[in-house]
Amino acid sequence: MESLEKNENLTATTETLNTDALIEIIYRGKNLPQDKRFLSKEEGGVFGYSPLEEISFHEKDLHFPVIKIGDKIIGLSKLQKDPYKDKNYWIQFLSIDPKYQEKGYASKLAEEIFRFAKQEGYSLETSSYTEIGYEKLKDLFNKLAEQYSVNFIDKGKL
Repeated sequence: MESLEKNENLTATTETLNTDALIEIIYRGKNLPQDKRFLSKEEGGVFGYSPLEEISFHEKDLHFPVIKIGDKIIGLSKLQKDPYKDKNYWIQFLSIDPKYQEKGYASKLAEEIFRFAKQEGYSLETSSYTEIGYEKLKDLFNKLAEQYSVNFIDKGKL
C-alpha cells in the first residue's frame, strides 16, 4: 500500500484488493451495494464495475487496484487474469469518481496497477481504450511499463 499526499491535506492511499475484500467494502454483508456509487452507471453509479454475480464467478481471476481517501474508495480498476496467457493480467478499466477527477488520482491508481503487476511477476495488457481513456492513459501506461519494467501489451482504441 502506498500513501499519497494531496494538496487538500487529505491522505490518499492505493492498494490492490482481492474479490472478497472488495465485496465486503461494497456490500457490507447485504445483497445490494451499500454505497450508491457502486451501482451500475444506468442506476447512477460512478464506477464501471461488474455486478456481484459476475465478480463471484471469476473470484480468483480478479484483482481490484483502488485509491482511497480514508475508507472511501475514490478510484477503482479491475485486473483479470488472462485465461490464454500465463502470468498476464488484462486491465479491464480504470475509473475515478467524477468528484475527484483532474487531481492526479488516475495517475496514482495506474501506478498501483503497474506496482502490483511487478510485485506479482505479471505482464499487463489493455482491453481496448475508450476515446477518453486513449487520450489520458495510453502514454501514461507506456511510461509506467518502462518505469516498473513490466511487459505491457497495448491493444489500442475500441
